[in-house]
Amino acid sequence: MTDLSWLTGNALLFGGVGFLLTIALIFLEVPVAVAMGLVALAGCWAVLGVDGTISIGATTTWDSLTNYTMSVLPLFVLMGNLASHSGLSSRLYGAMRTMLGHRKGGLALATIGASAGFGMISGSSLATTATMGRIALPEMENAGYSRSLAAGTVASGGTLGILIPPSTILVIYAFLSGESIKNLLLATLGPIVLAISLYCLAVYIPLALGITKAPHQARSTRAQYRRALADLLPPVVVFAVIMGGLYLGVFTANETAAIGVALVLVYGIASRRLSMKGFLSAAIETSLTCGAIYLVLIAANLFNYFLTLSGLPFTFTAMFGPMLENPLLVILTMTAIYLVLGTLMDSLAMLLLTVPLFLPVVQAAGIDPIWFGIYAVMVVEIGLITPPVGMNLFVLKATHPSIRMIELWRGVLPFVLADLIRIFIIIALPAIVVWLPHNTF
Repeated sequence: MTDLSWLTGNALLFGGVGFLLTIALIFLEVPVAVAMGLVALAGCWAVLGVDGTISIGATTTWDSLTNYTMSVLPLFVLMGNLASHSGLSSRLYGAMRTMLGHRKGGLALATIGASAGFGMISGSSLATTATMGRIALPEMENAGYSRSLAAGTVASGGTLGILIPPSTILVIYAFLSGESIKNLLLATLGPIVLAISLYCLAVYIPLALGITKAPHQARSTRAQYRRALADLLPPVVVFAVIMGGLYLGVFTANETAAIGVALVLVYGIASRRLSMKGFLSAAIETSLTCGAIYLVLIAANLFNYFLTLSGLPFTFTAMFGPMLENPLLVILTMTAIYLVLGTLMDSLAMLLLTVPLFLPVVQAAGIDPIWFGIYAVMVVEIGLITPPVGMNLFVLKATHPSIRMIELWRGVLPFVLADLIRIFIIIALPAIVVWLPHNTF
């Protein structure tokens, strides 16, 4: 048996060095999976030797690939890709533009609504930003909207995709924490309504103060309204099936994902918008995306084992010891850490690195892990639009190189403030998050 006595009293040093080395590798643009996997394997080798490391590597890989919670992921990703190839994104924006375009800032509000709808189907913030950037940004600029408002709305609206079911990152949190994906998806409903409401205010208040410009558009006809309602029906049906089925206990999360795929597939075929070429492209994109995600999860699982082996999570919990009787202080401290990390790395890296350290602290402080999962995803979401390393900003810049970064930063500022307000509201009123999952059938 390997002698682990040398770890006694050195957990903070051993685990801390590994943790900081992982962050350094990520900063050097080493892929997250490679950075976490290399550090984890090196750490396990130092403690367990070659045979022990091979055994742990094989077991971890098998557990990651066969985990029941993660079996929902390929279905959710496939549903988003099928929706994209079925033309749902452009129809969503067109419908929202018809219904809201005549109002002050209506195209910006339509972009937020369409981003929420497309995010519900794709479950990806980056995909939502890229798609809405191609569709909504040119239209807002052509209508005379200030570039900062147009770009800020698209980049920030894309973050809604990280929270709205099916959320890839919530599935990953469920995998890391062992929480029910069903309860996590149900817990998103209150925060989603809150997020959309605050984002609409983030559009309206700068307009009312004269900080940004957004000309009025002509009101749509009744026939256009009817067509818009028809275009909104498919995503509304998918969302109703997902949330209704989960709340009523009719479906498990995995069954809901399969039904969602079937509904989007039927829509694509019935509307004749999904060709065989589009279906095959969606299948290939799903395979590539899931392959990358599973590689990250295997590395994260190895990294979590290394951290547990070093004892760093327990040392970290002990460091929070004086705060554990004051959960609010614990959450505020974590919020500050997340906001700093959000300016330096992407959302997935933040979640994978921090959940293994923060979750034991959360449990010791008596904080609901379901609430913490939604909170963590929301704080990570801010990092997607926080300068200088906001991934949504880079995606939008890549699709529209003419946009200056200073315009993007200025445009997202009201939305960052709205996100901070949302974080403090759910801290003050946790029932917004936990009431629904704790009161299901």
